[in-house]
Amino acid sequence: MENLKEVENYFNFKLTDEWGLQDFYIYEESTADGYSVYIATDNPENINVSEDVYYYDSGMMDALVEYIDYGCKLNKDVIYVNNLDAYFVEEAIQELTELMEQQIEEARND
Repeated sequence: MENLKEVENYFNFKLTDEWGLQDFYIYEESTADGYSVYIATDNPENINVSEDVYYYDSGMMDALVEYIDYGCKLNKDVIYVNNLDAYFVEEAIQELTELMEQQIEEARND
């Protein structure tokens, strides 16, 4: 994935597909009646259905970008994504690359 390491270093996070004690989780889950839903949460033990559950994986890109942009400033956050090859991950890295370049440019102009 192009620019992944650069973006990880700039925003202070690490993506992993190994489940464990992470700071944020994005994964697919099945409902009781067999539908797939997507979860984006900082606490998989306490999921808020109205805030953490998405019907489509397209919402995962926004959730990932938002968490990284606002949540990964002080500590190096580890983010679990069950499928690192998912299209939304690549889209998120592209979005974060643009955001990173914009922030670097703004810092130069200050």
